[in-house]
Amino acid sequence: MSIVFKKVTGEHIFSLENFTNIGMEHPVIGYEFSFFSDGFIVKLPLEAELFDLEDLFKGLSYINQSLKGGVYFQPMISGRIKIKIDMTDRGQIEIDGTVNDPSHSTKLSFKFLSDQTFLPDLISQCKMTINALERD
Repeated sequence: MSIVFKKVTGEHIFSLENFTNIGMEHPVIGYEFSFFSDGFIVKLPLEAELFDLEDLFKGLSYINQSLKGGVYFQPMISGRIKIKIDMTDRGQIEIDGTVNDPSHSTKLSFKFLSDQTFLPDLISQCKMTINALERD
């Protein structure tokens, strides 16, 4: 399962992938942040809670329906990733984020434009991921 974020040109920039349930009493989700751009590659294991993915799904669905607004993906359980997704006045999607690895004192910041036509796939990937995690 992957949730793939693309530039306006269709180029895959980063994904949230390899989701697994790791919490027994609390729905903690393990996943990997994978970033690819101009030969620069980052793979970082992270954690979230199921409601973080559900909030992302709801926010993306709202943006797709209304063509306005924004959503944050910022799981508090790890505190290591923050992604802001906003619809611009020109109908593009602005994606602005940071991810860090405190054990190595590193931080990656990124910002790029995507296209609203990618939203239905993003929403579908998010919903399929949630459904699969709920079944496990």
